[in-house]
Amino acid sequence: MFGFWLFLHLAGLFLWLGALLAKTVVLGMLQKQLGSETGNTLAQRVIRTFSLFAHPGAVLVLISGVFLIIQMGLGKGKPVWLEVMEKGGGMIIILALIITGIWGSKVRRRLRDGSAQAVKLNGYLTVLAGFMVLILGVVLVVSLRI
Repeated sequence: MFGFWLFLHLAGLFLWLGALLAKTVVLGMLQKQLGSETGNTLAQRVIRTFSLFAHPGAVLVLISGVFLIIQMGLGKGKPVWLEVMEKGGGMIIILALIITGIWGSKVRRRLRDGSAQAVKLNGYLTVLAGFMVLILGVVLVVSLRI
């Protein structure tokens, strides 16, 4: 059963990280077209579509991670890498779900309103990139078993 949960954990991680990366790259490329009706509509669709992959992927990582920790059955003497994965990774997932969900809906609302000026996505893209760096940091600590 451990292997099944590990597979779900890694599949969710790939799905989550891939969707964040794709959203960041595509929105970064679309920034010059924002302000026009088609550019705003396309950016709204990109945010909505990749969020449909990113959020379930993050939830899958969280749920499978909880089951993996339970199955490992370690008590208070956990190694540092496991503590980082458990507490740091869990906090990153929860914060990413809340922040990217709220911020993404605000950006989509501004894009939908179609203001004459181009909507700035720099803050949103920075947050997405920041979460990707944090995710990769946790993966690095766990991979090296620091």
